[in-house]
Amino acid sequence: MVKINKRRCGALGGEVQDASPLAMKNTQEYRDVIGMSRFKLSTSISYLESPFDQLAGSINNLWLNEGDSVPKFASKFVDCWSVDDYAAFCEQVKRWASDHDADPFEELRRRVRELLLCDKKSFQLLTISKLLNKSKDDEQVLFDQQANVQQLCNEIGEKDDQLTVETVDFKHSTTQFDRLKLLVRAMRLHSNYLVNQRLTRRQMVNVNIEEQAKLIAKPVPKRVKPTKQLNKSKDDEIEPGQ
Repeated sequence: MVKINKRRCGALGGEVQDASPLAMKNTQEYRDVIGMSRFKLSTSISYLESPFDQLAGSINNLWLNEGDSVPKFASKFVDCWSVDDYAAFCEQVKRWASDHDADPFEELRRRVRELLLCDKKSFQLLTISKLLNKSKDDEQVLFDQQANVQQLCNEIGEKDDQLTVETVDFKHSTTQFDRLKLLVRAMRLHSNYLVNQRLTRRQMVNVNIEEQAKLIAKPVPKRVKPTKQLNKSKDDEIEPGQ
């Protein structure tokens, strides 16, 4: 435990003054933290770019391999998609699966996983870009948020299907598209948190992308209209209800 000289404190009115910000910036510890944070973020960009390009290319090939142009929504984060965008995506997956003798539901699961992985890596790249841009105006951002930088690097080094978020609202969604959209929105909120707030002991949740992709791509049973039995003089036929 560090002992405080009360006599020296008394000369300052009984208060312990904080170290001068200018003096802190001149310390070796400060310079080391700034340098290491920049190194970690720059290295992470190189680590992420290639797998991100592969995922984005695979999604684009859904259309390019079929001789179609890639729609504009395909380059957006999924939480910016509309219901019609997702319907068009599912129809394209179905078409691709038919042309390649693949099971349509298994192919949809694989493609949804690709969407989630692509957005995960894209948000990580965006987080890095925002932190570096903020540090251009004030490099102390990297010192104050060094725990955030380490948390981000830890997440980048995890297995692909491991995802860290703060909210699980997506678990209460009513449709499969809502589940997908809210899960990507949770990624966005986590990115904003790492950029704009100091890391605290707030609870973070680990989500498995592969499991979520299975739930999102799970076949939905068709609703069968109820039938009504009509009493007739000749026989008892069952007819579809109107």
